[in-house]
Amino acid sequence: MISTTGNDLAGALTRLGVNVTTVGDSEIGGHCPIHDDNSPSWSMNINTGLWICYACGATGNLSQLALRLAVSSDEAMRVNQFIIESGLESLKTKGDGEEVFIPKADASAYREFKPVPDQLLKSRGMDATVAHRYGIRWDPQPRHWIVPIVSPAGELWGWQAKGKGYFRNVPVGVNKSKTLFGLDRFRARTAVLVESPLDVVRMASVRLGIGVGGLASFGAHVSHAQMSLLSARADIIVIALDNDEAGICAAEKVRRDCPRPRGGINFLRYEHTNAKDIGEMTDDEIEEAITKASAVPWWL
Repeated sequence: MISTTGNDLAGALTRLGVNVTTVGDSEIGGHCPIHDDNSPSWSMNINTGLWICYACGATGNLSQLALRLAVSSDEAMRVNQFIIESGLESLKTKGDGEEVFIPKADASAYREFKPVPDQLLKSRGMDATVAHRYGIRWDPQPRHWIVPIVSPAGELWGWQAKGKGYFRNVPVGVNKSKTLFGLDRFRARTAVLVESPLDVVRMASVRLGIGVGGLASFGAHVSHAQMSLLSARADIIVIALDNDEAGICAAEKVRRDCPRPRGGINFLRYEHTNAKDIGEMTDDEIEEAITKASAVPWWL
C-alpha cells in the first residue's frame, strides 16, 4: 500500500507534470498546472487531495487533476490507485454525486490575530472603526493582512492572508467563490464590485452614503455564484474591477453573464485618474468614479 506522506503525493503530482516547490506537513505548494503560472500560486491539501490556484481561481480534487493532466490512461490509473489506497477521499458528496469539501474554520485562531496598526490603516486611507467592523485583522509575523471569508449566511468559513506578493486562503479548500466579501454588511441599493476586500474597506471609509456599498470577489475571477448574489442583493451594480488586463477581462465576463438587476449594470469611471483601482484613488477620485459611473465600460 502506498503511504500517505506528502513526499509520496508530491511524487504523484510531479509525474503528472506539476512543478512542486514546497512540501509541508499538510500542504503541497507549486506552480499552477492549469495556467501559465510564473510564481507559485497553487496548493493541494495532503489530507484531502483538494487543490486551488490563488491566481486563476481554478479548484478541484486529485482525481480530477489526474484525468486532466495524465498523458496516458495508465498514469491516470496509477494516480487514482494512490487516491484509493491512501484514503484521500475525505470529501462530502451531494445527492447528485457532485464532490464538495466543507472546510472547518478555526474561529479561535482567527480571534488570535491583532488589530491592524493605525499607521498602516492611515497609509491606506482606511478608518480603524470601519476596518474593525469588516473584521480585518493583522498577523504581525510575517506582516499579513487577515481578511475574513464569511458565508452568505454570515458564518466564518475561513480567512485570506495577504502580504506583499503573497496571499493564501485558510483553510485550504475554503470556497471563497461562493460568497462576496462585505455581503454580511451590505445594506445598500447600489453594489460596487471590486476585486480586493481592502478596497471595500477603503471605500466605506470615504462614507459615500447609505445608498452605496462595496462588495469584493477576492480577485479578478468573478464566479457565477457571486454574480447571482450580486444581482439578488442589489438594485444597481457598478463594476469596479481593476483597470488592468485581468480586471478588464473579468469585467467583460460579468457584463456578459451577470443576471441583470432591476436598476441595471454600470461601470466605474476611470478617465479622471491614473489609479488602477479604488484603493489607489483619493477620496474625491473615489466619489467621482462612483457617482459618474455609466453604462459604457471605461475601456471602450
